[in-house]
Amino acid sequence: MSSTSPASVPAHIECVQGIPVVAVSGRLDTVSAPVFEAQTASLLGETHARVLLDLSGLTYISSMGLRSIIRIIKHTAACGGRTGIFAVQPQILEIIEITGFDLLLDVFPDRETALNGKSS
Repeated sequence: MSSTSPASVPAHIECVQGIPVVAVSGRLDTVSAPVFEAQTASLLGETHARVLLDLSGLTYISSMGLRSIIRIIKHTAACGGRTGIFAVQPQILEIIEITGFDLLLDVFPDRETALNGKSS
């Protein structure tokens, strides 16, 4: 049985200064990753050299969640740019670093710094 509760809606997308900012919340796992991919599919159909992921609300990420993010990383790379993340919870940042994703992403401490493009 599937549910469409607010908890199963992991992403909210807004455009800020011409840059798509995807706020990810809750868990990004086997259950929510397909929903996240459907929500971000429109981004992959357009040319975006920069996409920012606001991970301040992300509480858990699995390998399926990482796979969903790699799709965005590959897209921005194909457009000649990079994906950035900001406001990452320490436990999520640890997973990103252990998996080597921090080498594929620009990591920013906060939204303002991310929009200005100055990585830490």
